[in-house]
Formats: sequence, C-alpha cells, structure tokens
Amino acid sequence: MDNDTSFPALSDSEIIVGKYEGHERSQLNKAIVIVTNFRLLIRWKATICGCFNRSSYSSIILDSIDRIDETRLEENLTFLSISILLVGIISCICGFIYETQWLRPLGITFIVFSMVLVVCLWNSNKKRYITLKGTFGLETVMFKTAIAREFAGQLTKMIHQRRTQYFVEQNAHNRSYSPREFSTPLGTVDVTGTDVKVENENIYDPLLNMA
Repeated sequence: MDNDTSFPALSDSEIIVGKYEGHERSQLNKAIVIVTNFRLLIRWKATICGCFNRSSYSSIILDSIDRIDETRLEENLTFLSISILLVGIISCICGFIYETQWLRPLGITFIVFSMVLVVCLWNSNKKRYITLKGTFGLETVMFKTAIAREFAGQLTKMIHQRRTQYFVEQNAHNRSYSPREFSTPLGTVDVTGTDVKVENENIYDPLLNMA
C-alpha cells in the first residue's frame, strides 16, 4: 500500500482490486482511481505553484453506478479537419486556375491547419474519457486508451459481482423468513338454537368507517 492507496475513508473490510492513474477533464489535476470490492474511490491531486500538493476525495458505491461510457477526447475534430483540408485544396486549385494571388496562400494556410488537426486527432486517440452515471450524478476521468479499457472492464466485473452477491443474499434471506401465525380468535360465537351470542363485543367492523 502506497500513499495513493492510503484513502482516508478506506475501511479494514475493503479489498483493493485495482488502481489506475488518469486526469480530470481539464487535464490540470491528476486522478488516482481505486476500485475496491464495494466502492470506487477517487483521489484528485492538484499541484499548487509547482511545489505543494492538495488532494480531494470522491467515493462512489458500486451499486449506485448505472452506466459506464467511453468516449474519445474530441470526436468532432475528424469532420472539422477533413472540411478544412478540402477548403484548402479547393482554394489552391482555384488560385492556380484563375491566377488569384490571395487564394493560394489562403489555401496553403487551410491545408497546414488541417494537418495540425490531424496530429491532434492522432494524439487524442491515445486517450479516452470514462464517464460514470448513476444516482450520484456524473463523474468523468480521462485515461490512456489501454488503461481506460482495463479500468472499465474491471469496474464492470466488480459491479456485476456486487449485484450477484446482493441477489443471492436477498434470496437466502427470503427463504429463511417464516411469517408468524396468529391463532387468537377475534371473537367467540355461541349458537344455541336460533339465538346467536357474541362474547367479545369489541370486534372491529370495517363497515363502520365507510360513512
């Protein structure tokens, strides 16, 4: 156990099954994500002035997680880069055909900018957003692609184990439960000939409340 796994609210009964390093959405703060046998613990580490570290903590019960989403950093960059590249190529072609001086540098500028976007796309493919949704709201952590898939797989496995365990415990509890039988009569009726006598006069009659 290291400093990252020394979580303040970590109980003795919890078993750590995985630890993963990532960043928050702004990439400014580091995230240490710990998966235990019944909780997800997140330590957010911020560096102040490059010297001091400040930590904040999040705790999520595995049973409260309803959905796990994995997305790329910038899904719209592909369409944008292709569009800018086409505009740049068309501008260069029109500049040479119609001998328009200002279209040529404009087209070259668009092409260079689209190439920069392609590089950004290639770099963004190495990272993924993992977004958790549930009764707690939303929680998003950015990981490298390989770590994101490993984390999502481990988390899904632990959630499934928790819910299976809960289902088994509920079935065991329901089988062991036996309702009490009440044999005390509400009243004693003595029938002699045609005369009927009720010894208990305090019998509840539900029709009295229907007025």
